[in-house]
Amino acid sequence: MANEIRVGVAGLTHGHVGGLIDSWQSVPNARLVAVSDPTPLIDVHGPKFEKTYKTWQEMLDKETFDALVVTSNNIESAEIAVQALSKGIPCLVEKAMAANYADAKRMLEARDKSGQTLMINWPIAWSPWPHELKRQLESGVIGKPFHFKFRTGHYGPREIGCDQWFVEWLYDESLNGGGAIADFCCYGAVLARWYFGLPEKVYCVKKNYTKDYDVVDDHAVCVLKYPTMSAIIEGTWATFGFDPSANTVIHGKQGTLAVFGNDVGLYVAGKDDVKTPSKPLDFPSSAPYFLHCIQTGKTPEGILDPIIAADACKILDAANKSAKTGCEVDI
Repeated sequence: MANEIRVGVAGLTHGHVGGLIDSWQSVPNARLVAVSDPTPLIDVHGPKFEKTYKTWQEMLDKETFDALVVTSNNIESAEIAVQALSKGIPCLVEKAMAANYADAKRMLEARDKSGQTLMINWPIAWSPWPHELKRQLESGVIGKPFHFKFRTGHYGPREIGCDQWFVEWLYDESLNGGGAIADFCCYGAVLARWYFGLPEKVYCVKKNYTKDYDVVDDHAVCVLKYPTMSAIIEGTWATFGFDPSANTVIHGKQGTLAVFGNDVGLYVAGKDDVKTPSKPLDFPSSAPYFLHCIQTGKTPEGILDPIIAADACKILDAANKSAKTGCEVDI
């Protein structure tokens, strides 16, 4: 690859796109060549790029890229990635990987056929605590784990001020893959998969509990059943204010690990509590790490690995099916 890195962005309706563009602007020799989007958001972000397009298809036909950032709705993002990978373009797709496992599988197949890098970006990957929690878990300090808890969210995309184009597809089950379950349970699903592998069964309860407008679900709770442990992941668009208790928590036979901010606490009966600050990450954000993977041929690690992200889609597919049937679903 030449010293100059030609970067494109396909889609601007994912609300995380601004931070991803900022990340690329911090990379030496990165050139923001082109961006595509049919909405007025092109007027907001377009001036940062050399060229603008209304459609990603036209952009991919006319431009060559060393890296493509994919930030549309969860259905279109999957199709963009499949098409771009088939053209030999490495792709960074913003979370979640896809609206369903079938599309995630198509993306993996396109990656394997092309030999190009595919990375699924999760904002929490650039916080040090998930990595510190993984290190301590694997050290055996709490013994054999038997329960995992994760909860995240806010009180609603519209209510917190997300732009109308982001809200439009977040509230569309066909484009998002659900409501709060797709937006926020995906984080818990991908962490559970990274830490513990795929569960055997999934049970889910979800509903619109608080909104006075139509949305498929504003709160979801998923129970993951493993052979020797359980996990609860919770996503919400309904919670006004979070309590200051630990999040995430892993209980083991000999103790508990609990996250407070970027500190990981260790709690063992009969011993003093220990809080360990998480170690700094080698890469500060998505763009330099993605570029490192492209240039070295390294497969993105942890939750950035598309195989792990695809399995998170599989977990959420089962959760959505469970919520509709009222029964637990086999993975």
